[in-house]
This record gives sequence, structure tokens and C-alpha cells, in this order.
Amino acid sequence: MIEPKDVVVAILGASAALAGFVLVFLGVIIASYESYTGSVPEHVVQPYRTTGSALLGTFGFSLVTVAFCLLWLINGGSPSLYGWTIGLFAVQLVAVFGSAAWATRMVLWR
Repeated sequence: MIEPKDVVVAILGASAALAGFVLVFLGVIIASYESYTGSVPEHVVQPYRTTGSALLGTFGFSLVTVAFCLLWLINGGSPSLYGWTIGLFAVQLVAVFGSAAWATRMVLWR
């Protein structure tokens, strides 16, 4: 049987790795945004700002998941934190995929 501690440690590592993955997409969006000159109309760069904000939010959410993992480890395995950790990680997976898909669409199909 898999121990809860092993699950939380795995989620901790995966969440931190996904946070780094999101930063890569944020870097691509920032680089694309900065490729425009200062005289570009607002409606051209606004989608990049929106996408960058969403990616930053996803990065922050990833760090919250990491923090819940650390809290679980520090508090000695609280059952309620375990459930939250699993739930947050599931939501994080969806958020990271959505952010990556949106950022890819912004860069490749714009």
C-alpha cells in the first residue's frame, strides 16, 4: 500500500516542477509581448497581458499547492490537509494544461 507521505512528497515535487513549466510559458508570452514596439495599439497587446496574468495566477496556484504539501509534512500528516493537497493538485493539473494550451495558441495561432 502507498503511504500518504509518499503521495504528498510526490505531489510536492510534481507541483514545483509544474510551477517551473508554467514559468517557461510565461517567459514565452513576455518575450512575445516585448517584441512589439511602444506605438502598437492597446488591442494588439492586451491578449498578451491577459495571458501573462493568467499564467502568473497559475504559477501562484502551483506555489499554494507546494505550501499545502509542506504544511502537511510539517503538521505530521493532518487528514484534512491531505484531502486539500490532493484536491489542489488535481485542480493544478487542469490549470497548468489550460494555461499551456492558451499560451501556445497565443504564440502559434495569432
